[in-house]
Amino acid sequence: MKVIWDNQKAEKLLRERDISVEAIADMLMRNEFLEILENPRHPDQMMFIISYKEYTHAVPFIIDAEDRVVLKTVYPSRKHHKHFGGKSHES
Repeated sequence: MKVIWDNQKAEKLLRERDISVEAIADMLMRNEFLEILENPRHPDQMMFIISYKEYTHAVPFIIDAEDRVVLKTVYPSRKHHKHFGGKSHES
């Protein structure tokens, strides 16, 4: 799986939320995610649900014309954390 993202967005996430898109991309390439869901707010997107820094995060993405996974953003998700209970991908 080839994972790409916007570098400016990645810098902003690191600066403002202490979220490393590079670390998350590495996790995804190792299949370290809890679930893949449809994004209810954007019908053209899906979301990886991951455990990152001991909290559940949503990672919206699309698949582009070259079959690459394009990460849109990353955000902590209280809703998904409540559902998954802080489980790791191995749980």
